[in-house]
Amino acid sequence: MNRLENTKIGFLGNNPVLGLALGLTTALAVTSSMTSALGMGILTFALVLLAAVLGGLVKMVAPKEALLPVNIVLVAFLAKMGELLVLAYAPSLASSVGIFLPLLAVNSLILFATGAFLPEASFGKGLGDAAKAGAAYAIALLVVSFVREVLGTGGIALSNPLSGAEIASFSLLPSEYTLSLFTQPAGALFALAMVAALFAALGKKDVEIGGK
Repeated sequence: MNRLENTKIGFLGNNPVLGLALGLTTALAVTSSMTSALGMGILTFALVLLAAVLGGLVKMVAPKEALLPVNIVLVAFLAKMGELLVLAYAPSLASSVGIFLPLLAVNSLILFATGAFLPEASFGKGLGDAAKAGAAYAIALLVVSFVREVLGTGGIALSNPLSGAEIASFSLLPSEYTLSLFTQPAGALFALAMVAALFAALGKKDVEIGGK
């Protein structure tokens, strides 16, 4: 039996980013600020839902042996569509995310949402799992970005990812207590590890892995 069939996506236990390491490359890149994390979280959530819908339709007409390559092409199409939409309607987000926007094409969370690894799952179950996974992914991005931005800059500056208009801005730490490490790529790994450990501890009772 496919191990993924018994793996339940969760917000704490088995979080797509913090527990299963799905879409990790993009997650590390965009969590330097909450604005970027919010924009990428919303975009990924929308793409994950589209992937689940289109992947469910593909399963109705494509043979099981062809599902994986067909869904890989589907993910590339969705990623390109998402990239073009962001470039057209959210240029500030596109400039902050940079090269990691087209890298959505290799985001394993979107491929997971197509149902390529769970061909027997029903359309409704696949859509529900995708919505939960997309929401959990967005929450993980926001939590990690909050930790990085507070520890790295001492406060939060949240803007609308579409218009760039400021939503909220406040300071939590004096500048002498900030660590520039958290604004750098190495700090992303460190912050991700801390948040992953916290989520694992909080969701320990909810973690259900196949075979256990």
